[in-house]
Amino acid sequence: MQALHDVVKAGYVRYIGMSSCYAYQFHAMQNYAISHNLTPFISMQNHYNLLYREEEREMFPTLKMFGVGAIPWSPLARGVLTRPLNAATKRSQTDDWFGLYKDSPPEIVNRVEELAKKKGVTMAQISTAWIMAKDGVTAPIVGTTNLKNLEDLIASVNVTLSEDEMKYLEEAYRPSAILGH
Repeated sequence: MQALHDVVKAGYVRYIGMSSCYAYQFHAMQNYAISHNLTPFISMQNHYNLLYREEEREMFPTLKMFGVGAIPWSPLARGVLTRPLNAATKRSQTDDWFGLYKDSPPEIVNRVEELAKKKGVTMAQISTAWIMAKDGVTAPIVGTTNLKNLEDLIASVNVTLSEDEMKYLEEAYRPSAILGH
């Protein structure tokens, strides 16, 4: 924490954040920084999406307690939340990490697809709108392979999900093993 503080004080960076750790680790580091008058973290880059919500148990309450924003990575679950389950893509055939969500309830993806059709938007927009509506999420970290997909993601800021729609997307979730730490 001292080294990170020194980097801030030297003017090389303005703020520091932490990524992909357990809540107890974040808590310990943040407490250390605060109690030693060092620069505290202002953000957490964590793994979070409709198929992986384990951060809601401990990390999000910890971040809220410290007033730290979440900047989730993989909000589209490596593309799984962007198209129907049976749709084959280049990524699904070449990405070694694509199978990360193979044990996730397929019903979640089906519900994203259903809601996207109902609202006349894309599955990526539904998934991104969901994560942006979650308390404590500052902004998702998105990645794309082309301009069309980027424009699609940007358009998700105009998609509003009702409380019932949020619940509908979330209720099929099952606790899963910790991923991404």
